[in-house]
Amino acid sequence: MDEYIDELYQSADPRLQETIELKEETRTHLEQSIQDLMIKGHSESDATRIAFNRFGGAEQAESIIHMMQIQQNRFAKQLLQIGFSIAIVSIFLFITSIVIGGRYDLVFADAVYLNIVESSTDEEMSQAILETSRLIHGVTISDYSNSRQVFSEAKRWSGAVGLISNEISYLENGLLVVIDVIDPRKIGSFLLLIGLTIYLVLSMVWGVINLHINRRLNVWSLTLLFLLNVLGYWMANQLVSTEKED
Repeated sequence: MDEYIDELYQSADPRLQETIELKEETRTHLEQSIQDLMIKGHSESDATRIAFNRFGGAEQAESIIHMMQIQQNRFAKQLLQIGFSIAIVSIFLFITSIVIGGRYDLVFADAVYLNIVESSTDEEMSQAILETSRLIHGVTISDYSNSRQVFSEAKRWSGAVGLISNEISYLENGLLVVIDVIDPRKIGSFLLLIGLTIYLVLSMVWGVINLHINRRLNVWSLTLLFLLNVLGYWMANQLVSTEKED
């Protein structure tokens, strides 16, 4: 019986858990059919032959394998769709962050220049700048002529936002004002890289499953698939880096 079952599913990958379970189910089904036929008076050899014939032979097995491959392909497409959706959302958030970041650049500039003119002391200026926007979490004021730091102040939680913060410098009336801000563009870039990484992983899984179904899974195809995905990821990363520089 084992030889018969192995022959039925010779086109399926024997290492897959699905194939192992399929073989076990077929063996159980055939054994039960043989038992029922023997109870009805058939000899073991006749019962085995009848059970094999009733099962449908290679055509039935190929149909089952085909259905299993369809399920695998459907699962692979679902993974790719999820990855593509995440990538699209992350790209949208990245573009939105660029727009928002541009608007906040004007807010930050107004916060500095207006308060330099209107504030009477450095401490008052620093407090006014910090209160202008929640995105501003630190202010350093220096004398531009001798580079001497005059005043510095930061919000308590400023150290926790290092990865998404940025320094912006302004020069007015001999004062160099450097503000530490939460940069929406850095948040967008971070989300974009996460989204593209998820897409890269899921598209790799999709590619491997399809290569396996089409019996083209080998070292060269895997290498090509990996290089194509890495190239796409690198190009996206270069785009993000360019936007950061701008």
